[in-house]
Amino acid sequence: MDAPGAGLGAIPDRPGPRDATRGRLFGRNVLEAVFRAAPDEDLFLGELLVGVDEGTGRRYLFRVVDVTYGSEHREPGWAERVAGTLLVDDTLGESGAHPLHDAGRRTYRVAECRCLGYLSPDGRSFLKPKSLPTQFSRVVSPEPADFAFLRGRMGDLTVGWLRSGESEVEVEVGIPGETLASHVGIFATTGMGKSNLMQVLAGAVMTRQGRYGLLIVDPHGEYRAALSRHPWAAERLRTYAARSLPGTTSLSVSLGELSVDDLRTAHDWTRPQEEALFELERHYRAEGLSWLADFARVEDLAGFRDAELSGRVALNTLQVTQRRARRIVGLSCISTDPAVSVGSAVLQDLRDGRVVLIDVSGLASTEEVLVASFLTRRVLDAWSSAYLEDPAGHERLPVVAVVLEEAQRVLSASKDRESNVFPRLAREGRKFKVGICAITQQPKLLDDELLSQLNTFFILGLADEKDRSILRGSSKQDLSALGPEIQTLMPGECLVVNLAAPFAVPAKVHLYDRHVANVASPPAPRPRAAPNVAAMVE
Repeated sequence: MDAPGAGLGAIPDRPGPRDATRGRLFGRNVLEAVFRAAPDEDLFLGELLVGVDEGTGRRYLFRVVDVTYGSEHREPGWAERVAGTLLVDDTLGESGAHPLHDAGRRTYRVAECRCLGYLSPDGRSFLKPKSLPTQFSRVVSPEPADFAFLRGRMGDLTVGWLRSGESEVEVEVGIPGETLASHVGIFATTGMGKSNLMQVLAGAVMTRQGRYGLLIVDPHGEYRAALSRHPWAAERLRTYAARSLPGTTSLSVSLGELSVDDLRTAHDWTRPQEEALFELERHYRAEGLSWLADFARVEDLAGFRDAELSGRVALNTLQVTQRRARRIVGLSCISTDPAVSVGSAVLQDLRDGRVVLIDVSGLASTEEVLVASFLTRRVLDAWSSAYLEDPAGHERLPVVAVVLEEAQRVLSASKDRESNVFPRLAREGRKFKVGICAITQQPKLLDDELLSQLNTFFILGLADEKDRSILRGSSKQDLSALGPEIQTLMPGECLVVNLAAPFAVPAKVHLYDRHVANVASPPAPRPRAAPNVAAMVE
């Protein structure tokens, strides 16, 4: 376990007594608060502070959303003139020639906050804000007891430490593993820590010893080396690769297990081309797409069209379809042998609660989606069949999530929902204990309805205001005032939105390599007792 402050950019806790006054409240309403602080009080966006109501004994938890300057001097332009005078002194080398008298009274800082809720006087309950603290109440730094209510809501898949501004608090932040089935979104621009977060989350799943499963489709080959270093990898990680890699199982998918819908998800087809696929499927009447190999070998397409399809398909449409068929049949991960496929093995790994990594690096994007579509459909069909046919068996199945990098490729509004298994998973997977984990740099490209199905958000730094706006509108927690905080997040800092938490929780994600060094290894298996040979002879 990382110690607080171990992550990138961490700073020590502010020195001094924890109940020292940081400011005094003077405005606004039940949901918003404004307090005045000393001119040198160091306040940060996202900092968590406590308003102490001495009269009721309540402790209100505030989040700083903006900090501005304030002055008691009401003469217009006074602050600008003072700044100008000091600037001239600096230019002349006479700094301090015009000291600002009584600066601690005449100038100050104003912090705008959102009230997250308040602790009951006995500290056992955290309630939504429905009342105002007494005006001019003290604002102080939180005490450890102020976050005790969070510890029971952070779940068993921990990803980092609670963050307050730029400091870390010794409260682990995560999500309940069961909420993987209600769908997860990981959003960040390049370099903000998406991959590190996913590695930490996958590591947490491994340590849960079979309670949950992950199917990670990795198009860039960036997870294999990192996840294999996890202490639980030997027991809880299975890796399949589309190319020959050490320590992996060959990814081989049978044509007979693929479907026309997998093809329609992976490739963009015109309506005539889709009709050609259905015509070919009806003509060959073979299992799955096993007919694709025969069709790829047809030399005289014009004669095949006239003799076998009675001219119902245009020749140029057949030519496009055959070019794609030949490419698919020629892939190293595609087998024409119906007995050769990883589908059943992957399902068994997930039933055993493992992290299954599908390394599809080296494949084109359409082939990556083809493999992902096939495996996702297998998982969803298996879990839904168990739900309908064997409820008791379904109860014993682990919660599983399918992890998709660059999820906008299959969850955009332009994708055909009729054939695409991923929108079906987003709409129906929850009741079957199968979720989707969508990772993207551009949430604005996701279909609005499908984005609204994601009940957990991990929001890292996002520079695009449209992306931030989209997430504010779809989040299950109020993010309306957090645009500046999201915009200023540093790599590894994030907001965690989950229905188990009472607000969007700021976190500092563990640095994976440092974190796994402190993860306990699985216990060694007990040696079997040697048989009592003498007793057996007697």
